[in-house]
Amino acid sequence: MALYTVLGMGLLFVGAVLIVNGMWLLGKADSRDTAVLNFFTGALTFLIAMWWAFGGENAEGNAFNAAGTLLFAFTYLWVGRNAYAGQDDQRSLGWYCFFVAVVAVPTGWIVLTQVGDVGLSALWFVWAVLWLTFGVLLGLERDEYTNPIAWFTIAVGIVTGAAGYLMGAGFWPWA
Repeated sequence: MALYTVLGMGLLFVGAVLIVNGMWLLGKADSRDTAVLNFFTGALTFLIAMWWAFGGENAEGNAFNAAGTLLFAFTYLWVGRNAYAGQDDQRSLGWYCFFVAVVAVPTGWIVLTQVGDVGLSALWFVWAVLWLTFGVLLGLERDEYTNPIAWFTIAVGIVTGAAGYLMGAGFWPWA
């Protein structure tokens, strides 16, 4: 499968999980139901990353693609675990989100300058901002920002899901 087709498949579900997680932050989704989609998306993106890292010549991805994808796969698995268990203290996840945000910025720059994919680069920068907000919400425990972060999460989910759909369908203009 082509790199963008596989990426598109993963991003379609990433978009869905971000929308559901945003609704969960707004109090409009059950924790255990939210956990199911987080586990599925985390597992799917984990498998994509493993394919890129270890799938050989047929994978079309590489360890760099895999590492970036694993940053997010691990997030969804962690969120799924916390949601399922009803974990109240999520500060460690928040600190991890700060780390993801820091890594996402140069990754966006590399995608722009070395691959030339303006759209995917923009997504990396948007994800960096989103994960930064998760760091603020969870790591710094700034609950007063829950609603705006939830709505931003939903908006990013819509954009990410649409990008994934376009990639998977072969209509991504920068591929």
